[in-house]
Amino acid sequence: MLAQLFDLLFAYQDPGAFNQYRDRDPSLDRPDAPAIRRANLCHYLETFADAAYVLVGEAAGYAGCRFSGIPFTGEAQLVGPEPLWWTADCDLAQTSLDTPWRERSAEIVWPTLDERRDCVLWNAFPWHPFKDRPLSNRRPRTSELQQASDALRFFLSLYPQSKVYAIGRVSQSALQALGVKATYIRHPSHGGKRAFTAGVVALPRQDFD
Repeated sequence: MLAQLFDLLFAYQDPGAFNQYRDRDPSLDRPDAPAIRRANLCHYLETFADAAYVLVGEAAGYAGCRFSGIPFTGEAQLVGPEPLWWTADCDLAQTSLDTPWRERSAEIVWPTLDERRDCVLWNAFPWHPFKDRPLSNRRPRTSELQQASDALRFFLSLYPQSKVYAIGRVSQSALQALGVKATYIRHPSHGGKRAFTAGVVALPRQDFD
C-alpha cells in the first residue's frame, strides 16, 4: 500500500513547488537526499500505522518536511541531541548540508502530542510550495490542492477507521473538496499554539500497548 502512495508523491512536478521525495537542490541537499526523505517518511508511517486520528495540515514547510520528509517535523527532531521518542528504533537521517533544520510549528506539534501513538500527521499538499526563493513558504493554490487530491485521498484510505481532523482552514477546504467532513483544529503557526494545543489535547487518547 505504501508503494502506491510513494508513486503518487514521486510523480508530482511543478515549477512553483519542490518535490522533496524526488528532487534535490545541490546547494542545499545531500546527493542521496530524496531517497533519505522517502525512507524517513516510510519509517514514520510504519510506526504510526495504527493511528486513530489523522491530522491533516496545509503543506510541507521549508524548515520541516521539505528536508525531513515527515509532516510537521524538523530534521533536528530526528537526528539532533534530543530526538523524538519514537525515532529510537528507526534508521533516520539528515538530508540538508548544514546544521539540521528546526521548524517552529514542529516544535509546537510534537510536545503537544506528548508521545501519543494514536495521531498521524499529513499535509493536504504534501510537497513544498515556495515563493521567489527555495527557503520560503507560501499557501498552496486551489489548483495545487486539486493536483494533490489523489495523494490525499489515497493517504486517507490507509486509515479507513480513523477520524480525520483539519489543521487549519486550507486543509479543511481540501478535505471538503474530497467530501470529507473533518473537524477543524487551529494551525499552530501565527499565534495558534494555544488553540492548537487545546484542540489536540481534547482528542481522547486511543493509545495501545
